[in-house]
Amino acid sequence: MKVTLPLLILLASPLIGWTQSANRKSPERNFEAFWGLFNQHYAHFETRGVDWHQQYQRYRPQVDARTDDSTLLDIMKQVVAPLRDGHVVISPTGDLPASAKYSRFLKEYPTKEQQRQFQQVTLAYLQKQGFGAFTRFRSEPYQLGGYCRSDRYGYLQVNGFGGMPLNEFARQLDEMVVAFADVEGVLLDIRVNGGGAPAYLDALTSRLTQVRRLVGYGRTRWHKPHAEYSPWSAYYLHPAPGPKLIKPTLLLTSGATISAGDHCALYLKQLPYVRLVGENTNGIFSPMWGATLPNGWELALSNGQSVDPRRVSYEGRGVPVDLPVEHRREDTERSLDIGIQKALSYLDEQATELKTETICYEQLALDFYADSLLTKQTYGRVTPYSTGLVEEDATLLAPFADKCASLQAVYGAVPRLQARIEAEQGADARFYRQNLQHRLYVQVRRPLRTSMQWPFVKRNARRLTLSYHLTIGDKQYVRIHLIQGAGKGQSILVVLNEAGQVVEHCFLTYDYLNGQG
Repeated sequence: MKVTLPLLILLASPLIGWTQSANRKSPERNFEAFWGLFNQHYAHFETRGVDWHQQYQRYRPQVDARTDDSTLLDIMKQVVAPLRDGHVVISPTGDLPASAKYSRFLKEYPTKEQQRQFQQVTLAYLQKQGFGAFTRFRSEPYQLGGYCRSDRYGYLQVNGFGGMPLNEFARQLDEMVVAFADVEGVLLDIRVNGGGAPAYLDALTSRLTQVRRLVGYGRTRWHKPHAEYSPWSAYYLHPAPGPKLIKPTLLLTSGATISAGDHCALYLKQLPYVRLVGENTNGIFSPMWGATLPNGWELALSNGQSVDPRRVSYEGRGVPVDLPVEHRREDTERSLDIGIQKALSYLDEQATELKTETICYEQLALDFYADSLLTKQTYGRVTPYSTGLVEEDATLLAPFADKCASLQAVYGAVPRLQARIEAEQGADARFYRQNLQHRLYVQVRRPLRTSMQWPFVKRNARRLTLSYHLTIGDKQYVRIHLIQGAGKGQSILVVLNEAGQVVEHCFLTYDYLNGQG
């Protein structure tokens, strides 16, 4: 027995290993694991109109111990097909590419070669319109785009967010910004954009805004006992420290604009000087969350949700365009780019008007306050921001009605403005509570950006804010609010014309503890 028992164990070991391997390859086990991973982590069943439990009831009976790998893979693909999600991939080889296969654009241009021809026609068409040589990004072996310009406009093509070191991408973007310094408008083409890394997207968008802006929210389905989703996190555009390209911009998109390309369109749509041209983006905003099935197959799914600042989701339908254009093979074969044609036509007609949208009146008002009105006082821990309130809340100007000549001048010109101000002599506190998320952050400059010099700065509520920005008639009204603590403060209304020049300012002080203000 002393000899036989080890021998039996040795003989049994290969059998145990074979049993475990067979169990990992069990079609039924793998189907259950596949379905369960989606059931716990996929974030868009409701958005995409799919009853996942119904899919289980329909397809689970088709899988048994005799199901071969090819059939099992085919069944799994049938289960996820109604999702029509380009971030959903099941791969025996581990290759998990995102796809735009459900878009109309990919039906017109299904192959890489046809998409390359589409872009060649774009560049040839631009040359006919007076654009110069196309400077390609140094991103070999990848073709990530490049830029060219005419006397009036710049054209920037971005085919993906990655493919080269981030610092190299940033450096080439800076070269592009310098080359476009004097153009009247920009065409930004992301119609064939396969997505990529958020850091590369940030490198681009940070050069297209002069202020910090709220552009959306995101959350992740993490299937924890106490919460199905993570808390919403805000998405912001942050201005780059160097040169920026703040120009009337036409963003060209299509159904082949996916993933980080979707986010690019979502973010830039929030800029007042950007218009979208072409077709809706693909509508796959989530990161690709990956997992491994027991048999070693890899899968990816969408476990994140993204919405715009108004909490609107474009998942599955894409970011909508302002100027619709359908891209067709027949136009490409005729050497026409209808999207570029429409974008150039729009810039020819609207560039001057759109240029006024590039003016950040909040920043100009704060600069005026810092440079002209604030000479000796210094503040630490200031929080400059704008809630970006809308013109319908003109009653918020009520405290300045008796002091502001510009405001008095429009009483007769703006219907019901005087009546509304007289009817509501104070700010609507409920409206303020509903707009606590600050949408636009201006940049603080000297003498505001200094070291702390106020006493007890960490224990009081002293801060500087831009409490609202309203447009009435041909004037912009920006209210700067200085909270000094202990119920005291000062409000400054800065009035600017459409060109961004300050035409008037007035002050109000308050001391709530003593009943003043």
